[in-house]
Amino acid sequence: MNLKNTLLGMSAALAALTGCKEDVELCDDKAMIWIVNNTVCTPDIEVNGDLVQADIPALDSISYEADAGAYDVDAKMALISACEDHNETINTECGGTYRFLVYPE
Repeated sequence: MNLKNTLLGMSAALAALTGCKEDVELCDDKAMIWIVNNTVCTPDIEVNGDLVQADIPALDSISYEADAGAYDVDAKMALISACEDHNETINTECGGTYRFLVYPE
């Protein structure tokens, strides 16, 4: 009975850890998301809630390698800024190239 409870607990913990990535397919040939800042502001860039780059320079770009799946990309501006936050969900496929444009509102 104790072994059964232990296995059940381990299964639940494993499901909780992997549940977030159910819709992501691992790729040998990663997808590339180009994040292009077309503003004079310097937003923080987050992908799926993780900070990728703080204060991306104005009129600059960065790249992000991704597997196949859905990625929430956010450009978060400073509290006092001439620009507005921007976000988008990008659905990637292995080997694809995608753009996330940060532009003035």
